[in-house]
Amino acid sequence: MKKLSIIALLAYTFFTTSCETDAVLDDTRTAEVTAPTVSFEVSVNKYDANFTLSTSTGTPAAREIGVMISKENQPTAENSEVFVADASGAITASLIPGTTYYAVAYALTANKLVISDVKSFTTESHPLGAFLGAKTMTAYNLFAGDYTDMPITISTDANDETVAYITGLGSEQVTLPLGEIKLVFDLDNNTVTIPNGQIIEEPKYGSYRWVALDTQMNPVAGDIVGTIQDGVIEFDTLAAMIIEGNNAGFFHWGCFYISIQ
Repeated sequence: MKKLSIIALLAYTFFTTSCETDAVLDDTRTAEVTAPTVSFEVSVNKYDANFTLSTSTGTPAAREIGVMISKENQPTAENSEVFVADASGAITASLIPGTTYYAVAYALTANKLVISDVKSFTTESHPLGAFLGAKTMTAYNLFAGDYTDMPITISTDANDETVAYITGLGSEQVTLPLGEIKLVFDLDNNTVTIPNGQIIEEPKYGSYRWVALDTQMNPVAGDIVGTIQDGVIEFDTLAAMIIEGNNAGFFHWGCFYISIQ
């Protein structure tokens, strides 16, 4: 909705301008006396950018003010995240760690989109930055009987910078996205632990938990400790085993020789 308000205005402006020479249609736009101006200040608090916007009075007045934030050096409605300011002109945007952004403030009137000069800023780097984002998990898939590549995403924890979460895996048995996997990093010792007892409630097929496997593919209780070597996360085994209901003991997913990079 936030992006559509700007795009719709641009489309409206183009359409009405293209019809100005048509004598059949009257121009019903609000008469413009003085366009407003808009400016902003930005401060970065780790991974959050805090914006304070100000705008001058124009005729017609601004209906909406906000910021467009982009990784490209010329933010537009098409390449940006768009944030609408509250009544005080304030915005807080939670962004990707260790990333340079470019922003413009905008004011939306009945007739046009007014934008400010571009400002750039950079969020702080995250201690786990090298491991975050879109990754590939390569492993010997017990269901496929071969090595497979699986796209995953690793995201941060809002309160603990040693913790991250894997998402993107799916059941090999049924159409079911699997729940997140919590990772606890110890960068001093180059280890990553999947803590014991991660149970995901799943009412249709039965709740399941993340477990390690022995060489006979039996579940092993306890923490699952992996290593970090040259920036690659490695685990010996990992599986999602159903623990409740008629399907208890069956696996949604299971792999050996896992590497993530």
